[in-house]
Amino acid sequence: MFGRRVPPHVVFAGSLLLALACAALAFVAFSRGSLIWGALAGVLAVWFTVDAVRSYGWAQESRRQEQVRAKEEAQRDADRAARRR
Repeated sequence: MFGRRVPPHVVFAGSLLLALACAALAFVAFSRGSLIWGALAGVLAVWFTVDAVRSYGWAQESRRQEQVRAKEEAQRDADRAARRR
C-alpha cells in the first residue's frame, strides 16, 4: 500500500492473534445465544487463520528460494575458481 511489503512473519503473527481473538469472541457470542455476531466472528476467525497459513507458506517459500540462490552462487564461485586454475 505504501510501497513496502509487510514481512511474512509479521503478517503471520498478526493474523494468528486476530484469529484467536475472533475465535474467542465467536465462542462468547455463541454461548450467549447471539448467532449473528457469533457467525460473523467465526467467519473472521477462519479468514485470519487462512491468512496466517498463507503467510507461513510465503515465509517458507522465501527461505527455500534463499537456499537455492545460495547453492547456485556457491556453484558459480566453484566453477569460476576451477576455470582460474
